[in-house]
Amino acid sequence: MIDLKQAYIDHIICHHFSIDRTRNLVNQQEMSMVCQDINALKNFFIKPFARQKLVYSFVHPVNLDYNVVYNTVLSIHEGNNFVKDSISIFKHLDYVSTSSTIKDGDIFIAKIEDVLLGDSFLSAVGIFKIESKKDFIETYVDEKGNLQFSVKSGFLPNKLDKACLVVFTKERPIGYIIDTGKDTKFWRQDFLGMKECSTSYSQSRDAFSLLEAFINEKLSNKADTNRSQQLEMINQAISSMSSEKKVNLSSLTKELFKDAELLSEFKEFKHDFELKKGLEIKNEFSIDTKALVINKNSRRIKLDDTAEIYLLKTGSHIERGYDEEKGLSYYKLFFSIEK
Repeated sequence: MIDLKQAYIDHIICHHFSIDRTRNLVNQQEMSMVCQDINALKNFFIKPFARQKLVYSFVHPVNLDYNVVYNTVLSIHEGNNFVKDSISIFKHLDYVSTSSTIKDGDIFIAKIEDVLLGDSFLSAVGIFKIESKKDFIETYVDEKGNLQFSVKSGFLPNKLDKACLVVFTKERPIGYIIDTGKDTKFWRQDFLGMKECSTSYSQSRDAFSLLEAFINEKLSNKADTNRSQQLEMINQAISSMSSEKKVNLSSLTKELFKDAELLSEFKEFKHDFELKKGLEIKNEFSIDTKALVINKNSRRIKLDDTAEIYLLKTGSHIERGYDEEKGLSYYKLFFSIEK
């Protein structure tokens, strides 16, 4: 797990990108760190990565030597010309920004020290694209000693639109990515040239997403399986995965689905799921329980257009039945205390 408590920015520079190239602004010198609020900069640029659990690595379809960002951040890490390398990164971003939907923004590039990974303090390079400015009020005391205010526009902490922290481990550089946009392909693939690494977190997340999707999509068509039973099965999957350090997917699915026909359907569904998502879900992997989060829609039962039930627990807390006199289905809920 990455630890950023002692990390700090050593060098930083900013360029302005615009889809209208005539409005691009390229800085020829790095920004001064003198008199800057170091903790504020840390909270803005570094702290958001503490929440990132997915790990990425640099790739290229031909050879990694052709990956521009990889080679440029490596040059920064090796102590070469920081300003020149930052301009190379900016020019690459400008080159790959071919869609009219790409937003203007300020591009910050920073050299960061004392990133703790395992037992080692490592250096890193951060690349940030900040697109959304917000208005805020700043108060000040004027020359007569009166309190005044002015409306300014700027960036807010923890509101990074797109960012990447490249950490230089002994084996290879690894990346942590932030992207709040809908087009994740542009930032991760076109610009950074990165792909997701297979970790215990990613394998746990993908395997659980697969099971959840199969239960929701396939079992919903089974006449003998209602929504509360589906959620009960999803909860059972979480319980089974959480109780083991390593998960065997074949054994788990046999425990969950039992029926041979359903198991056959699952194998076919898994193959299609992996192709669609571009994933490879291993049969055996170490479990990371933080990845086992039930989708909110899986907990929701919609009843015609009049009501919804949002379930946190299943089992004996809910029963489904059919009223022949009214010709309607019903759910019966049991509870100990009304809160």
